[in-house]
Amino acid sequence: MEPFSISLSEMTDKGSRYKRLLIILSASFLATSLAAYFLFFKGNNSNIWIFLGWGIYFLLYIYFGFVGYNTKMFVNGDDFALEYQFGFFSKVPDKIIWETVTKVKLGFTYIAFYKRTGKRKVIQIGWLPYSKVKEIKNKVNSFCNEKGINVEVAEFHKEQDFEAAK
Repeated sequence: MEPFSISLSEMTDKGSRYKRLLIILSASFLATSLAAYFLFFKGNNSNIWIFLGWGIYFLLYIYFGFVGYNTKMFVNGDDFALEYQFGFFSKVPDKIIWETVTKVKLGFTYIAFYKRTGKRKVIQIGWLPYSKVKEIKNKVNSFCNEKGINVEVAEFHKEQDFEAAK
C-alpha cells in the first residue's frame, strides 16, 4: 500500500478555530485582570503588582497565540503504523502500530482501534471538515483491508427504526 500524508494545518477552518482561541484567551485576560485589580485595589497594595501580573499574562497570551498558529497537525500512514498529531500543544505524534490492531470500528466522528491487549484507542475526528473525515476514514479502511484487519462500520439508525424493532 502506498503511504499517505494528510496535512490538517492548512485547513480553511483553522482560521476560525484560531480566532476562537484568541477570543477565549482575551476574555480570560480581561476577567483575571479585573479580578486582580479589585483584589489589590481593596487591599491598598502597590499598583506595580497589578502591572506585573498584566505583563506576565500578556506575554503568555502572545506565546500561546504563536504556538497555536504555528502548530503542525497531520495524519500519516504507512505499512508499519498510523501516525497522527492533533491539538495545539502536542509535541510528540501518537502512533498506532498495525500489527497490534485486531479490529477497527469506523464511526461517524471517530475511529476506534481495538488492540490485541484488549485495550481500545479512539481517535476523535468530528472537529475536522467532512472532506478530511472521509479521506482519513477511506485511507484507514484501505490499509485495514490490505492488512487483513476486520473493519466494522457504524450504522445510522433513525429513531423510528428503534420503535419499529420493539
